[in-house]
Amino acid sequence: MSLNPLHDIAVRRLRVLPVPRGAGLDPRYKVILLTELAGLGYEPGNTELLDAAGPGLFEDYPALIQTLRALKGGDVDYVPLFSDFPDKVPDDDAHLTRRILAAMCNWMGIFPDGTRLDSGMVVPDWLFDLESFGADPITQHQDRGLFEQGRAKQEAREGDSHVEWVPLTFAYEDTIPERLTGWMRDNLYAKSSIKAALHDDLRALLAALGTEGLDYGRVVFKETRALLMRDRWEAGDEPAVRALATTPVDLLRLFAALTDSDVSLSAPIKYPRLSRPQRRLVLSILEGAPSLAEDLSRHRGLWLALGRGLHPGAKAARFPKTAAAFAALRAGTVNTFNAQTEALIRAGEGGLALAHLKERPGVLARRLHELLRRFPERADEALDTIESSASGMALKNLLVLRWYFASIDQLEHRTVINKRGKIVVLPNNARGALPDRARARLLGILDQGLHDQLAQRESWAGRTAWIDPALADFTVPLQQRAASDGMLTYGRGSWLPVDTERVLRLFIYWKDAIRRTDLDLTVLQFGEDWSYKGHVSYTNLADAGIAHSGDITAAPLGAAEFIDITVGEIEPDVAWLAVQVHHYAGDSFADMDCHAGWMVRDAVDADVKTFDIKTVVNAFDLNGTAAYCVPLAVDIRRGRALLTDLYMAGKAFHNNAEGSFGNVSKACRAIAGFTATRPTLADLAARHVAARGAALTDDRAAADLTFGVSGCDYDAGDVGRILTELL
Repeated sequence: MSLNPLHDIAVRRLRVLPVPRGAGLDPRYKVILLTELAGLGYEPGNTELLDAAGPGLFEDYPALIQTLRALKGGDVDYVPLFSDFPDKVPDDDAHLTRRILAAMCNWMGIFPDGTRLDSGMVVPDWLFDLESFGADPITQHQDRGLFEQGRAKQEAREGDSHVEWVPLTFAYEDTIPERLTGWMRDNLYAKSSIKAALHDDLRALLAALGTEGLDYGRVVFKETRALLMRDRWEAGDEPAVRALATTPVDLLRLFAALTDSDVSLSAPIKYPRLSRPQRRLVLSILEGAPSLAEDLSRHRGLWLALGRGLHPGAKAARFPKTAAAFAALRAGTVNTFNAQTEALIRAGEGGLALAHLKERPGVLARRLHELLRRFPERADEALDTIESSASGMALKNLLVLRWYFASIDQLEHRTVINKRGKIVVLPNNARGALPDRARARLLGILDQGLHDQLAQRESWAGRTAWIDPALADFTVPLQQRAASDGMLTYGRGSWLPVDTERVLRLFIYWKDAIRRTDLDLTVLQFGEDWSYKGHVSYTNLADAGIAHSGDITAAPLGAAEFIDITVGEIEPDVAWLAVQVHHYAGDSFADMDCHAGWMVRDAVDADVKTFDIKTVVNAFDLNGTAAYCVPLAVDIRRGRALLTDLYMAGKAFHNNAEGSFGNVSKACRAIAGFTATRPTLADLAARHVAARGAALTDDRAAADLTFGVSGCDYDAGDVGRILTELL
């Protein structure tokens, strides 16, 4: 049985449990429900609603519980290689020696007292005690009999005493559509990228709830517009498509959405087959686009390929502007705005370049540092231009620009994260330092521009606001496109507290899809200066305070690996831990069912479950085609975790800790400074309060506007609302 699609989205995205109205649950059923939720680590905040609920709640009960389990990664079986982990992690050298010896016995056909596995491999009883293994100890491939044996052991064990509570809310079923409509609009109106993983849910909501009352003008982020355009295109709503698709790039994103290609256009896209009326619609949209030839030239190859199917030349009488633009595109004679900008800068025409860029404030903002560096004698003129253009810039761009110029000259490296979540860390030697006077004036201009734009929003005069100081540890979630989909959603570079008195248990799970797949869970150790101090992985199963559950190298049944971290036992020269999941062989992250996460545990011996769902802090899907991912780093001296959520380039196969620790050190070190070099939620909240006239208070209970980590009017994890209402 599957959960009602709307209810499923409400549970997963809003942490809301729908209940039917009625005369109230039987007290026994209420106890059963709340007990099971507590056993999963969920804590409802308004249980009084059950006193007016109907018994229909239990019609979908199994599906509801399954959805809640899946949120925490608890809907699969976790069977590690070493069944008695963490009590009996073998010595690396001794274990490898036994594996080699057993493999030779199989090759030579020598099997005194051996057990034959499904693969045909014979395991000598005198080398391995199979009661201690959940997979073949020789090849480390999964075996059905050993897997079932390991699963039975897990089911027989007790749970941990610790609970990581996740808040839930009950809501009457008839209120769910309204709640989901609000969530859908928050994400559609977001002024920055949203997670690609949300797109399927948004499409389902558009199909179920419709677009009535939706303000197309507020759908400003291009990739989100593509999602909505696809919905309207497939519904045959031509007026809506025309309202949403106003540029050639909009159309390319629409084509990408229709073919499930990359709507960010950072990878090749596929083209849909267009009917004759659809081709006419596309040509008419192009005909009305401003700067048509220039916009086509930005993606020249894509449009040349598409033009062969559109036949603009044959429709020149009806669409003359479009036909002429394609002719210029084919001839390579389009003189673009960017080409003119480059020519003026190369010619040393700073004044003309500034006048030219004033036409497009967004481009001016992106080129500002270069202009100030190349033409220092025109600094005042450049700043005059940016001051007069600030009102035309997006608030997000002003915010990013302000933090960029506040910190760039103090950084040894600059960090670039692309649309796919991959990071590049570059030496910061290509930029000239700004004179103090110029920087101070520029920051003042940007601060004033931010204040002026926020002051135009709804007034908060007469209201009191409380801002949680902890929000200084959370970055504004501006790059969510490639963010992993999981229980916790915060900006990259944010910090979460870690209970260093307990054990941090990391986990991954994956299941082969097409090929035999080997993923590897790893922890890298670094000093305070991010110098390499060692690692724990399949090549080194244990170190002081850190233990690995064993390397499984094939996952037809679904494989799991764990690493325990006992902070108090780690070597004193280790200050940082970076978590990695390597793609060693087989299917990519995106092509199979795989996820990772971490638990906080009291009990970590072989008498308790290796995976205990109620101790899970976060579980998240792994995605993309990267060589390895780095989901988080742990600052063990300060008791906090850094959310990195990175996907790193590397070899197609055979990635490991030994070949990656240098890049990981550089990337994590850069991201650890994001709260000092990127806009934070504390800064953004304070700007709203000041510009909109609210009075700050230190007393949360006395405030009628609250900004915090959870349980506030604006929560750090409510990304859609932050990107819609605060940006």
